[in-house]
Amino acid sequence: MPPFSSRLRRLPRWLRLGLAALVLAWAAWLVAGNLFLNTPLGHRVANLKPDRFQMEWRGGITLWPGRVTVWGVDMHGHTRNTLWSVQAERARGRVALWPLLRREVRVPWVQADGVSGSVGRAGDEMPAPAPRPGGWTLRFDRIASDSVLGGRLFDDWRIDGTGRAEVGFRKQLRGGPMELLPSSAAFPAASLAHRGETFARDARLGARFAMDEHVSADLGGLAKLEVLSGALELDATAMLLQAALDAGGRYRFTMQPGSGRLKASLALERGVLAPGGALHLQAPLVAVDAAGGTRRNALDLRLDVDEHLRLRANVPDAGVSDAPLMLDADLRIAGNRLPLADWRTRLAGASGTLRTDWHFSSLGWLANLVAPEGLLELEGHGAVRADLTIAEGRLEAGSRVEVPEVAAVVAVAGQRFSGRARAEGAIAREEGREGGALRSRLALAMDAFDIAPDEEGAAAYVTGSDLHLEVQAAGELARMQDSAEAQLRFTDALVPDLRAYNRYLPAGQVRFLGGHGRTSGELRIGADGRAGDGRLQVDGRGARVAFAGLDLRGDVVIDARLQGADLADGEFALGGSTLRLRNAAFSGSDGQARSGWWANVSVADGRMVLGQDAPPRLRGNVRAQVRDVDFLLALFATRGDYPRWISRIVDAGQAEVTGVVQWQDDTFVLDRAHAHNDRFHVDARLRLRGSRHRGDLYARWGRFGVGLELDGEERQLHLRNARQWYQSRPHLLR
Repeated sequence: MPPFSSRLRRLPRWLRLGLAALVLAWAAWLVAGNLFLNTPLGHRVANLKPDRFQMEWRGGITLWPGRVTVWGVDMHGHTRNTLWSVQAERARGRVALWPLLRREVRVPWVQADGVSGSVGRAGDEMPAPAPRPGGWTLRFDRIASDSVLGGRLFDDWRIDGTGRAEVGFRKQLRGGPMELLPSSAAFPAASLAHRGETFARDARLGARFAMDEHVSADLGGLAKLEVLSGALELDATAMLLQAALDAGGRYRFTMQPGSGRLKASLALERGVLAPGGALHLQAPLVAVDAAGGTRRNALDLRLDVDEHLRLRANVPDAGVSDAPLMLDADLRIAGNRLPLADWRTRLAGASGTLRTDWHFSSLGWLANLVAPEGLLELEGHGAVRADLTIAEGRLEAGSRVEVPEVAAVVAVAGQRFSGRARAEGAIAREEGREGGALRSRLALAMDAFDIAPDEEGAAAYVTGSDLHLEVQAAGELARMQDSAEAQLRFTDALVPDLRAYNRYLPAGQVRFLGGHGRTSGELRIGADGRAGDGRLQVDGRGARVAFAGLDLRGDVVIDARLQGADLADGEFALGGSTLRLRNAAFSGSDGQARSGWWANVSVADGRMVLGQDAPPRLRGNVRAQVRDVDFLLALFATRGDYPRWISRIVDAGQAEVTGVVQWQDDTFVLDRAHAHNDRFHVDARLRLRGSRHRGDLYARWGRFGVGLELDGEERQLHLRNARQWYQSRPHLLR
């Protein structure tokens, strides 16, 4: 046989040239490809955008165009609020070269060995790129491995074991759509863990999944389940669950070796669970109370899917009084679509029964369910005993709930009522109406409570021993909070120091200097949580009040009627409110003391604003009966500043007084004041602003009349044409 070179020379020249070109091309690929894989050049090209994608490998080889093998692969990526990583001991695959000409990186197959990976939440969200034309398309038809070593999902979930998986996807860069091609995974013997606690072992796991083409920016988080289809088959040994109640009232759940069972057979089609699916968990349960006492128990949880979702859960009574842990629930949730964004609405429309005696680490959810927003807080932990029957989101008559003890806060009208409380709730038909609408009623009682301003760090200024809050609402779970109406009442709470009320008085003009008392109140709150009506009573004893330079002492009883109150803005109508002053004594700048004075003041109409971000404001028309007008005259001058006959007015007995009162910030105004009886008349207007007092007064007794003009420390008497002078002076309020 002639040598190879001789045979080669016999070939046509064009064929020889073609073969030579192929050999040169292969050699060029061999040199360039392996240099690319084994020098920093390849790493720099693969990591042009390290903030979004990084890929490292220890080494690689390519012997044929489009065929590549690399080992020690480590890839990391950041997409919006998700971080992902994949590691592989070795990966080999084929890259289709011709699609590169149409800006497509197509990898028909990849075979990987020793694969592991993780998906987690990023600390900061990367903004989605704005869609732009011309983006390259990445298409991996099949990434397969027979040696998947497990992985981690969002740092909370982990699977350990050796399995196999096939994944394919297509993604267009520059904000284009992506698609997860039909994929699968299987583990014949794996362990499953959540937050470091293994909850299932010897798990036989199989899964199929695919995702329709979509733009990631349009579907964030769980919304991606709307385009996901797949199936899950799981059969595993479940661990023993230990629920230990700590001193802070929180259950700490831990897993220990056990002989429970976890089975799942579920199929999902674009967010809808397929009929026939089921999930069943049977696990031993040990309840441990705060003192260390234990009771063995069991958890039986089952989800069945037909046209609806049926959830059943059972934990028998373990007999641990200090750590109740009993549950018997059988609920049907209408429809078999996964309750994602509307899970509250779906649960609120459920039907079934729920019996429980459970110690919750937080009871805030109960307050949010039954009370107007912002009214009631249930702080800390506590037990809940419930026996509920639900029909399409409506609690049926006879349903009840009980909270034996919990720390509670009622926040209303800028005040916080806090203390240990007990609560009972029930569902009944409207009283006196056969077949009437179902109403829920929650009654909360505090045997001891404090009242403090609703501000951070504010000290309590009232202590009491008898507070009741009653909340009534519609029987539908979804409407409870929005339809809730509340009534708060407390009686005979102690006010150790009346100076606590100075924050609600005009700064610098009216101040309590001492005294103590008791207070009672009642407030009804409308369904919107804003409107309210009520009554607040303060019975002060030994009160000392500084007012316009006078030192007033006595007993004061305030009966404030709150009508049409806007609780959010702190605005109240005060019509019908009264103030009674008894056993009063006062002295002015001359040091002369007066005693035995009294007054009954009523508000014909008026409004008060006690907003948290602004000083208090009040304006109203007042009417009073007073023992005499001595106090009114003392606001302007001492006895010695008036004509001598003014004493006849003071001694002329009881008088009727009317006027308009306004205070705002540090300014107090009395305008259009008129006091009279059968023997005399006194008209006055007075403005107290800071330390400066200004006003006019006109007094008439028979044929005698006098006007007095006050401007700070200056006083001027008007003896001639006093009435005309007074009438010529402008009103202080419009």
